[in-house]
Amino acid sequence: MRIFVFVVVIVAWVSPVIAEKPWIIDPHTHFKGTEQIAHESKLQERDPRDSLGHVVRPKDYRALADRLAIQSTLIVEAVDQDRPDFNDWVLREAKSELVCGYVAREDLSSREFAKRHRRYLKSPYMKGYRFRFDELRGYLDNSIALDNLKRVEADNMVVDLLIETPHAVDVVRLAKRYPKLRIVINHCFRAKLQKDGRMSEKWHAAIRSCAKHPNVFCKISSILNFSSAKPFVDRAPNDLKTYLPVLDPCFDAFGEDRVIFATNWGVSAHFGSVDDVVRIVSEFLKTKGEGAHCKGMRENALRVYRISPKHLR
Repeated sequence: MRIFVFVVVIVAWVSPVIAEKPWIIDPHTHFKGTEQIAHESKLQERDPRDSLGHVVRPKDYRALADRLAIQSTLIVEAVDQDRPDFNDWVLREAKSELVCGYVAREDLSSREFAKRHRRYLKSPYMKGYRFRFDELRGYLDNSIALDNLKRVEADNMVVDLLIETPHAVDVVRLAKRYPKLRIVINHCFRAKLQKDGRMSEKWHAAIRSCAKHPNVFCKISSILNFSSAKPFVDRAPNDLKTYLPVLDPCFDAFGEDRVIFATNWGVSAHFGSVDDVVRIVSEFLKTKGEGAHCKGMRENALRVYRISPKHLR
């Protein structure tokens, strides 16, 4: 018996660390190509350690996915509106076995949007669009954008939102006007813990108001960013208790069927280890029951983004 145990330990030590049964879905990562990086470098200067300033392809994600039992990832835009052609690069990269879909970047107020949208739809990996901050409010007051939002809803696409608490009223307007449109709030409204470790009342009110609408979902993503840690300087806390003031209200408001785990890799790595991102949310969801854990770490992402099993490795 002692010899058998010794052999198993040695084999585990020399073998590659690859999960036997990948089951987590990571619906929020950022990949960029050479042309996009060259274009953006002319417009802004990033910290050399900023992953958004580097070429990142699916092959760069493989070791992380294998180690953390992530079966597949959904790429979320990191594209500027003035170069929508970069969406085509991502859709080509999506053919990797590690990728199950793409949420693109577009200008819905453009008269050219419908034409480009039809081209994107030719890819089975196309899942929707992401808007940022005040863009949503502008779209809701623009007749062209309203028609395009109706088109996005009819084509069963998802809308991801990079927004903060003041934009909650816009989310409600969108949810009411397009009740069949699946709307995903990214990063829990970019939650940021106060000095006392709590969340503001305005944040709580935003969560509650949006959760009233069944077509709105909450992506628990980039959790290390919720701390007061400075990117590239401080290492964010890696204990579950620190983040409960964010996690508990989100789960209580949206329920186990409308919370979605994601890493926000590689931005989350600016604040600490992505391993901690996965572990903390997984530990939290396990406290809510095995059903909630499975839904939050996998099933909800598959359902909301309509991910095809044939795109899972």
